[in-house]
Amino acid sequence: GRSPIKSHRRLMAAQEDMNMLGFSSWRGLSASIIFILVSAGVAHGEEADSFGWSITPYLWATETSVDLTFRDTNIGTGEISFSDLLDILDAAFMIHVEGGRGNWTAFGDLTYLKTSDSTERTALVIDTNSKQLFLDGAVAWWPQGAGSNFNLYGGVRFSGFDDRYTFRLIADDSIVGERRSDKDYYDALVGLRYRFDFSERWSLLTRADTSFGDSEGTVLLRANLAWTVGKRQQNRILFGYQYKTAEFRDDDLRLDFDYQGPMAGFNFRF
Repeated sequence: GRSPIKSHRRLMAAQEDMNMLGFSSWRGLSASIIFILVSAGVAHGEEADSFGWSITPYLWATETSVDLTFRDTNIGTGEISFSDLLDILDAAFMIHVEGGRGNWTAFGDLTYLKTSDSTERTALVIDTNSKQLFLDGAVAWWPQGAGSNFNLYGGVRFSGFDDRYTFRLIADDSIVGERRSDKDYYDALVGLRYRFDFSERWSLLTRADTSFGDSEGTVLLRANLAWTVGKRQQNRILFGYQYKTAEFRDDDLRLDFDYQGPMAGFNFRF
């Protein structure tokens, strides 16, 4: 898998105009998805029928671009730097978990974000609280056995949004209105991964996939340099870059997101 981020400050004017026209909000309700990995064997160098797991907490420092289109007319654009995101970030969690046996593994990639912001308008303060959940769950097939260089995978990509708006009067801080927008998207996911080995300790991990279904389509590209560490050389330090584009539609409103930026993580294999 979790990260997809909304420009609270720079796009608030466009969102408020849309709300005044009576249009539905474009973000959606985040959902909790629990799934169980029942297979084993992703640790590199283990025998094909051995049991193993791979757990990778990571950080993705995204730069995000957003385009809003209503009935084929562009109504707003915005960009969010990673430093802007840190200003409004309340909580974040990103992790990849995988387990398998023989030629098969199953994995989940989760990104969770919680943000809050306040924007002052004429006579009003608008408080925004948002939760975003992104989850990839898939089964991978390794032609030469789990932990080898190449695999194909397929599964489900979930994108969930939950945005809450509170409107307060500046004069007496009284609440004059509240609004909640929610939307969930379920897509079919297909992709591939390949590992380029440079030496016993250095390798390049690549991933490319696409999804389609409730959304208008997503594409993800990732490349990480991996440095093997530990007494048995089974853990890895990861650092690289990831790009993701996603398009969502909510009635007549279309949202185009571009996320890109460096990422880093630590891969535990056991």
